[in-house]
Amino acid sequence: MGASVGVGGLIVGISMLLVFSMAITTLSSQTTTSLEVIESAQTPAPIITIESAQYLNSIHSISILNGGNGYVDGQLISSDCPGFSADFTVIAGVISSVDTIVNRGVCNADPATIEVENQPGGSNADFDSEIKRYFHGEVTNDGSETLSTGEVWFFFDGLSPTTMTSSDFSPSVVKNNWFSGETISVIGASEGPTPLLSRMSITVGETSVSKTIVVPA
Repeated sequence: MGASVGVGGLIVGISMLLVFSMAITTLSSQTTTSLEVIESAQTPAPIITIESAQYLNSIHSISILNGGNGYVDGQLISSDCPGFSADFTVIAGVISSVDTIVNRGVCNADPATIEVENQPGGSNADFDSEIKRYFHGEVTNDGSETLSTGEVWFFFDGLSPTTMTSSDFSPSVVKNNWFSGETISVIGASEGPTPLLSRMSITVGETSVSKTIVVPA
């Protein structure tokens, strides 16, 4: 009789342990799921808007026709191409080279008039410009969260992706954060291919948006 009671107690004890183990496992699973739901609710999906995606006439290169005299190292600008700027180097007062096109601008004339910025002491410099089509885009972070620019991916006609901070854009986007409500402009580092690309997509995490690239007549 005593042995039967002992065995019965052992069976009941093991059963209780099994029930307790199952309860702990269920509670742990529910806690994990709840934490995932809370985390998901606290991090809303990004909202991205492609404001514009188009090919525009921009300055491809600058040739020095006359280096002039009386200059110091500085920048070139153009009233025909708003936004354009380029660094130049001077030797003995003469403009000897155009080193870097900082921003290609958007041109409404071909060729464009090129001028030396804010150097009244210099004179007679003369330049020629070559105009080609470059990609210009504007994208806005319409979500409530700050995004990492290094995690923003651009796709053109399904080709290999490039990040917002890639050297495929010039001037390069050097900032790390894309803040809520902020619009960022990107310009292709090289002229448009032949044929021109027709569609741009942006992907951040699981969010992806696309837009047809406009090619002006």
